Amino acid sequence: RIPVGTFFVSRGASAQNMVATAEATATLTGDGWAPVSVSAACANRPRDVPADDDTFTVRRSPQQQELQRLMPALAKAGADSKVEQAAVWIVTDDADYDDLGILVSRSIYQVFGGTRVINEEEVALAMKICGEAGIDIRRKAIWGDVSEILDGLDDEDLKAWLKQRGKS
Repeated sequence: RIPVGTFFVSRGASAQNMVATAEATATLTGDGWAPVSVSAACANRPRDVPADDDTFTVRRSPQQQELQRLMPALAKAGADSKVEQAAVWIVTDDADYDDLGILVSRSIYQVFGGTRVINEEEVALAMKICGEAGIDIRRKAIWGDVSEILDGLDDEDLKAWLKQRGKS
């Protein structure tokens, strides 16, 4: 059993570490290796996305207490991968709104550019989930972009939550 929040530490200094975002199980029936697919989000935003040849060591839980609180909250919220990634980077990298724009979608023929994947809606929901996990979002770099996030946000409930958080 691989629980939510399991931390995978890259053995290579250039690749990002990973955090399990969903529980995975595997049945081991022999002494050999068994493939296991684990849904995960990257940590350490400035590093390279892990490749097939990257290897990891497994830790039961990360050293970061905030990440330990965040992962169950993300699982409970049923957040999609964009929101999960935004929340993880907010915690692991103290990412601001521009930093979260590094994740883009582009065609396989497009080398540069692309469309931003993590927008105001995903960021605001990630911030709310962080807050529900007991993380003081106002102490994170993302809070400096709250006006920009509010300007691009259509969800009235998320707007109200952000505005209320700013008053407390």
